Amino acid sequence: MKADTLIRDPVFQLNLLLWMTKEQPSGDYRVRPLFFELGFKIIYIEQPFRFPEETSRKAIGSGLVISEAPEPELILGGENDEKALYFEAKANSFGPESSNAKQARGHLVATGPPFQEVLAPLKSCLLCYVVPEENRVLMLQCLAHLSSELAATELEPGLFSCHGLMVSTNQLIYGWDVAFKDYLGLAEDSAIVLSDLDDDTDPSPLLLLFSEEDCPTEGMRDFYRQVVIEQVRARLLCDLETLPLNREYEISVDELLLETSDRLFDYLGRERQKRLRLLIRENLFRRIRDYWVDKEGVRVENDQLYIRWRSTIEKTDFLAWLEDRRLKFETNRPIERTMPLLEGLPEQVVPDESDDSA
Repeated sequence: MKADTLIRDPVFQLNLLLWMTKEQPSGDYRVRPLFFELGFKIIYIEQPFRFPEETSRKAIGSGLVISEAPEPELILGGENDEKALYFEAKANSFGPESSNAKQARGHLVATGPPFQEVLAPLKSCLLCYVVPEENRVLMLQCLAHLSSELAATELEPGLFSCHGLMVSTNQLIYGWDVAFKDYLGLAEDSAIVLSDLDDDTDPSPLLLLFSEEDCPTEGMRDFYRQVVIEQVRARLLCDLETLPLNREYEISVDELLLETSDRLFDYLGRERQKRLRLLIRENLFRRIRDYWVDKEGVRVENDQLYIRWRSTIEKTDFLAWLEDRRLKFETNRPIERTMPLLEGLPEQVVPDESDDSA
């Protein structure tokens, strides 16, 4: 993926922020853990922020179009103080008349007084919009305008900041403004967070979490779905290579997603978890079940995979199939079914009532 495209890709933006919060070996990190170094830890990933009842009442009465359950990319909390960072990432800046302004007003309201009420003991919060560097000033101007709108009503907007992503001499630079510097007492204006970028960087090694809703095109959704499936397949192969005969191996979809995401799956919003769980169950576990339907040693029940080999031939046969790089798992959007994955039972498809964008 070209560097200019990379810094505008919502999935990459989220995963970059996650790596910046992840503890890594000093001096030997994939992405500089800037937020970890500043003493922050993850609170939530892509979970709706629900307004308190009084705030909802004021939002409705304000006459402004405000999202009452804004969904930030990430919320971080300080380990040694009561400060928080609330992130929203965008491919481009937008203006006050944009449809994105509804969500932005929601973020500004959420990071005001409601934040302390909802996420105590954290007491203060800074809204951080992350955009490509060339869009940072325009984004800041938009947030200032929206903040003024809110301040003219009964609502009290929170503090805000704008951060920029820029690629220079094969390095990804993360820059910030005076508001961020003042909030955290920093002297620097930027940091190099990723090096050795080339003309066509593969983002898949940095993928910790993926949400279909973040992808603007079906092609990129297919790409990231395949990356997630391949990560889980690799995890299974690693486990099964050392599985002794006559010992049962049992693992769930959630356990695999926890392992491949470095436990970050636990922090992900419930609806986003559901999508990832469905992807692995339908596009990977179901394929395993169908391949092994007339054989012994492997079974799938609901979101659980069970394996017990009684002979070396069984083990060799299965691992050869799973290791075969010609084996391609479906990357289409999985269909939810009402019946469990038990052999011999009829299955019913549940219509997907969510929007068609993913």
